[in-house]
Order: sequence, then C-alpha cells, then structure tokens
Amino acid sequence: MGMTVAEIEESIKTLSLADKQRILDALSRELADARHAMTLEGLDDVDAGRFVDQQDVKKWADSLGTNAPLPRP
Repeated sequence: MGMTVAEIEESIKTLSLADKQRILDALSRELADARHAMTLEGLDDVDAGRFVDQQDVKKWADSLGTNAPLPRP
C-alpha cells in the first residue's frame, strides 16, 4: 500500500536540502526523458501521416458554442 499525501509531506520535511535537490534532479531528468519520448512519438505520427491540419482544428474550435458546432476533426 502506498503512502498518503500527508505521510509524504511529513517524510519530505525530514530530508536534508541535498537530498531534496537529488530528488528534484532525478524528477527533472525523468520529465525530460518523458518529453523527449513523446516528441519522438509525435514525429513518428507526423511521418506516418497521423495528424490533424491546424486549419481544421481552428474551424472546429471556432464552431464550439455556436448553434452548429462541427464534429471533432
């Protein structure tokens, strides 16, 4: 079973500044790696022709809230 948010907050209070910095650095690397992977996935989608034209998205967005909203592109 995992920790509650309150338990995590209490645990963080006991960490040294150096430990907090190491955790922040590790999380930052994980986030950068995830962003890089998503970027590569997106580029693969574009290369495979899986994308929606920006003008189609704009037309759809502009139609929202009107009496005749367009179907999602």
